[in-house]
Amino acid sequence: MASTKKPAAKKAAKPTAKKAAKPAAKKAAKPAAKKAAKREMVIVYILINEAFPKYVKIGKTENLKNRMKQLDTTGVPLPFECYYAVEVLNSSDIEKHLHHAFDTFRVRGSREFFEMLPENAKAALMISNGRDVTPNEDVVETEADQRALDKARKQRESFKFSLLNIPPGTILKFSKDPNETCKVLDDKFVEFRGKQTSLSASALTIIRELGYDWIKVSGPAFWQYKGKGLYDLRLECDV
Repeated sequence: MASTKKPAAKKAAKPTAKKAAKPAAKKAAKPAAKKAAKREMVIVYILINEAFPKYVKIGKTENLKNRMKQLDTTGVPLPFECYYAVEVLNSSDIEKHLHHAFDTFRVRGSREFFEMLPENAKAALMISNGRDVTPNEDVVETEADQRALDKARKQRESFKFSLLNIPPGTILKFSKDPNETCKVLDDKFVEFRGKQTSLSASALTIIRELGYDWIKVSGPAFWQYKGKGLYDLRLECDV
């Protein structure tokens, strides 16, 4: 009787082992798939704020708009603006490299704020070849927030040479190429390559010729007077 029971026990054991293996394989596959999908959605961003124009914030998030709203607290006068953002796979490595590259400009060791031009941060982030996900519109909660942001932008953009006591006829040099110059014509315009234009338009022309595909730039950040950027001079004068 004992010899007939042993084969039956072996047959019963085999299907049980197979059934147990299938759910385990499925459970192991689900976390891996979720992890891969999660990595694809991470965004590395560069934020600016008109309330403190000398600084940029470099960080990463899975939801850019939510992150910007989280940062817009009662302790911050104006909403943040996204200067540039890309979606990448290796977000942690890219963020870490950016923080390391700009460490000398970091405001505080435990913060993601850097005292630098957003154009420079963007140029570094563009090397990642990530998918551009920069919002096309401002991320604000209310109409009052939008009005406050628009007002601050208008005040910041209204650069005048008289604010820095720079007279007409002054020759300015381009920061990235001192051989490129322009001449101040009046309080707002300059002569560049024989034509009347603005600081920003002339700066953008040179930037594109240097190989950058930027859409816009802040002219005062690139033109210099007596070896110092107009942007920095304006901040020093607090105007």
